[in-house]
Amino acid sequence: MRTAISLAALFLATGCAVVPPEALTYDPHHPKPKVTAPIEEVVALTDRVAQLQIERNAVRTRISAEQDIWARQDLYSQLHRVGSELSPLERRLATIAAAR
Repeated sequence: MRTAISLAALFLATGCAVVPPEALTYDPHHPKPKVTAPIEEVVALTDRVAQLQIERNAVRTRISAEQDIWARQDLYSQLHRVGSELSPLERRLATIAAAR
């Protein structure tokens, strides 16, 4: 009996861990406004994303051509840096595009 109660409490606790906090406070009568941005910001964001994608592809090409494993490690760190900068910009651009 104690095992069943313990498992039920565990499942309840793990179920609450995967529910985002926004789901608990969502009001269908007052939805959050969609994210918008001026066209100039969207153009600048699109240009920056394109530059970073080109840079990412260039680094990937250099990684595939590099024979020395130690030199590849440096290239992987460059790839990580570019990806870390690119990822939030792509998410922001996708959010703006979904709102249109």
